[in-house]
Amino acid sequence: MRDRLCRQPPRLRIFDQKPAGKINLWVRIVIRRLTAHNTQTILLRPTFPPTKTGAVGFSYQHYTDTRMRDVFLTKRIEFCASHRYHQPRWSEKQNQTAFGHAHNLYGHGHNYLLEVSVGGPVNPLTGMVLNMYDLKRILGVVLSEFDHKDLDKDTPYFTTTIATPENLALVLSERIASHLDGAYLERVRLFEDEDLYVDYPHNNGRSMNTVCLTRRYHFSAAHRLHTDRLSPEDNKKIFGKCNNPNGHGHNYTLEVTLHGQPHPDTGAIYDLSHLDQVVNDTIVKRFDHQHINYDPAFRETTTTGENLLVLMWDLLAKEIPAETLYKVGLIETRDNYFEYYGRTPTSSATPAP
Repeated sequence: MRDRLCRQPPRLRIFDQKPAGKINLWVRIVIRRLTAHNTQTILLRPTFPPTKTGAVGFSYQHYTDTRMRDVFLTKRIEFCASHRYHQPRWSEKQNQTAFGHAHNLYGHGHNYLLEVSVGGPVNPLTGMVLNMYDLKRILGVVLSEFDHKDLDKDTPYFTTTIATPENLALVLSERIASHLDGAYLERVRLFEDEDLYVDYPHNNGRSMNTVCLTRRYHFSAAHRLHTDRLSPEDNKKIFGKCNNPNGHGHNYTLEVTLHGQPHPDTGAIYDLSHLDQVVNDTIVKRFDHQHINYDPAFRETTTTGENLLVLMWDLLAKEIPAETLYKVGLIETRDNYFEYYGRTPTSSATPAP
């Protein structure tokens, strides 16, 4: 019936073969139509009396969720800045233990890459959500406070907090949102380097109050797509050249995404040194420069990116709290990417401050 509702004109009357007494007066069916990026809500209303066969006629109206009509655009821009991780309430030893070389007295710096996504309805006159020139100008104004600056000494935003990428993304989001007119901020993504970035998502311009941090790790491994449950011919047919008897290999990139709120003392949502240790000990050391088919976990399963990713989630979920581990992603080649949001894990681990 849903398919018919999508195809038929709004004035059509549809019959459902159910007794009238067992039908709710209002039935709500939400149909997502991917075409035209539109969501329609269909309201079915019984028309009484029922027919002789007991069927009840339905008339319906459809409403459009305009949120699905919004278009999103993203602008990238780079800036350079320095900072130092230092918690004045802590001793020198505590700071050094928590932050390592990021606590060096004279600071350090990064070439930051900022991605800003804004959304809104398309202006019927200009055909744009927001003039890209205007967005570029806004970002230029905002970043003039941060570009080629010491974030701790030259800006007023980090006098009581540490300029971690999590906190910096929050500040940038607030500054950018305050300049937008006619569009809303959908997401800010901030790269501190190629292997570390944070996302600060919004929902229709409203802050989600949660930061996602993604760390990338690299390892090289060989594998062969093959299962003993299929004949050699079927293996060759399904897996193609990936079924080569001697295997093949990849430079894998693992993405581990955590989410939460920055800790008031460290400005981080999780201890990165602990995350690095967990990933290196449980995944990188296990698979780097190895043939994955010979790993005990794959004695009865194929070494697909999907299976490998699920195993990695399970390994990490034993060490990282369930409320913190958000997603794992695996880049097998430039053309193949897998991601997994996991099952509900059982973990007694606690996040380090």
